[in-house]
Amino acid sequence: MSEITPLLEQAHAGDRAAWERVVALLHDDLLRLARCASTSGLPDTLDAPALVRDCYERIAGEIGGRAVVNRSHFLALAGRAMRQILVSHARERVAGDRAGASDPATAEALREAAELLSLDAVLEEFGREDERLVHVLDGRIFGGLSEVEIAEALRLPLRTVQRLWDRSRERLQSLQDA
Repeated sequence: MSEITPLLEQAHAGDRAAWERVVALLHDDLLRLARCASTSGLPDTLDAPALVRDCYERIAGEIGGRAVVNRSHFLALAGRAMRQILVSHARERVAGDRAGASDPATAEALREAAELLSLDAVLEEFGREDERLVHVLDGRIFGGLSEVEIAEALRLPLRTVQRLWDRSRERLQSLQDA
């Protein structure tokens, strides 16, 4: 058991110092994920530190309602939170003033936002079929987790996670080919 698991248990029991220690231990992991998950640094996009800060705030709000059991579970929640934050930001960007859309960088940022919103819509559709597909995709795409880590976080057999990952990739590929 890593140092994070008992700290998460203490944080769930209300120990703010334990939560701060978890934040410190996982900060580099989340920053790496945020750099991968956030957009390319185009105008009006979230930067990685802002995404990490928002992610911490969301997860901290969830800790009161349920225990985060280990590092993998924390990072799985972080992946989901990052997707939600990025989607919310993309919606605001697309709905906002498009006056600068003639600027190539702004137009590219709007295109990326629209692509993220399309991916989110597909994930919502997958979730209506099997919520586990979304959890696996969130963990892999936005959480940077391995199949083993996702299996641990979701408390599923590794082979089930592998099948879900294969199925979701195939479905995403078929949608892209269409």
